[in-house]
Amino acid sequence: MTPLLRLLLRAGWAPVAVLIFHQKIMRTPWRQQLDFVMHYSGGVAIAFFLWHALDCFAHWFGQRTPFARYVFTFALACTVGLFWEFAELFSDVVFRTHIQHNIHETMRDLMADATGALTTLVLTWVVRCFVAKREE
Repeated sequence: MTPLLRLLLRAGWAPVAVLIFHQKIMRTPWRQQLDFVMHYSGGVAIAFFLWHALDCFAHWFGQRTPFARYVFTFALACTVGLFWEFAELFSDVVFRTHIQHNIHETMRDLMADATGALTTLVLTWVVRCFVAKREE
């Protein structure tokens, strides 16, 4: 099995599920109320995906220390969140969609993305510590 196919099967479902959820929520009157949840779950999903991507493509990136892997995954997940906000701005400017209402909302979205990514990495660390103790 190719590394890309292994990655998609192992972790690709998470960002796809969030994108589907996002598209469904966008069509409801609860879009504003669930915006934080959508960004938070996006941060969770993309960090999960990127964590596994570092495994699947270790032959390209090289093996990382556990600390470097956490930092790299967090930084990449935050970068994805930033580019999501760029895409929203692009949509507002080009297509006049009015997704972004003010800077406060955009900053809150970025914090939700980062918090979701951090949650995934903390849970990953806890699970890894638990598994390591069980193996001893």
